[in-house]
Amino acid sequence: MYKMETERVTQEIRRRGAKRVLVQLPDGLRPAALTLAETLKETTGAEIILSGDSCYGACDLSLNQADAIGADLIIHYGHSPMMKTEIPVVYVEAHIDFPVKPLVDELLPHIEGWSTVGLTATVQHAHKLAEVAEALESTGRRCLTGKGRGSTPHDGQILGCDYASAATIADDIDGYVYIGAGRFHPLGLGISTGKPIAMANPYLMTADRLNDKDVMRLAMKRMAAITAAKEASRYGVIVSLKPGQYRLEAARALVSRLEKMGKRATVICLDEAGTISLGNFTEAEAFIDTACPRIAVDGVADISKPILTTVETQVMLGDRKWEDVWGSSYLD
Repeated sequence: MYKMETERVTQEIRRRGAKRVLVQLPDGLRPAALTLAETLKETTGAEIILSGDSCYGACDLSLNQADAIGADLIIHYGHSPMMKTEIPVVYVEAHIDFPVKPLVDELLPHIEGWSTVGLTATVQHAHKLAEVAEALESTGRRCLTGKGRGSTPHDGQILGCDYASAATIADDIDGYVYIGAGRFHPLGLGISTGKPIAMANPYLMTADRLNDKDVMRLAMKRMAAITAAKEASRYGVIVSLKPGQYRLEAARALVSRLEKMGKRATVICLDEAGTISLGNFTEAEAFIDTACPRIAVDGVADISKPILTTVETQVMLGDRKWEDVWGSSYLD
């Protein structure tokens, strides 16, 4: 289903004269990773090494691995460019095509009454949004797509941590259509814009409406986490070593602020925040996440202690008001 663009990748490896190449793929693309590596090796003559570590986004480039093995080039699948790097990186977005009209037909009952629709998608489907707009506009609706910028270079593209381009059209639409799988991105879009969300899954060719109760449950859960964290006296402040998530100075500033309030806080530096890595820090009564907001919002399995995003921490400290961030800039 995914467009792996092996011909383009082969040409890039040859053009750059790369001798050792690190290929990084998200979990969903790894079942075919060995075949991909063999193909690239046969067509280029380069040594192809697969990264087996996490690949959650373009923020999670395997720069340390590439440096350790002396790679000349990184081939990064599944995401669009986010940062500048010393080692060259070729991004392959792994687009997926789907028949637009049948999916739009499934979507129509869930956007009844919407005259102006905002279009969003993950990078795999952003290239289809113009066709989706055409299909929806044929039903008499107007479609708007936020302009790509920064870490979301494609019009309508959203990330789990960045809904800024979509938010620019929030005041002009009745609701958003999200093209993609899963519920995290629609939930993030909802809490970042305050608008209703219709979800169209191009893998299953189904559509649904994000339940307002789901958004409210998440709101209550996050408010409870803020309240619980406020009562803590000892905090672990998470700093990720992933190149696009590294925010040591922000963490140090939060430690200083907490200490001035009579709290105790220590920076915890790690590559990946998981049950074991955090659970072993039993002295911490709460955690503050300066890395990807999904760590806090999605939660870490079997960790009962509150984990706050930096925005939630600002609310806890009284620097921002809940009503000013929920539905507007919650995942900033």
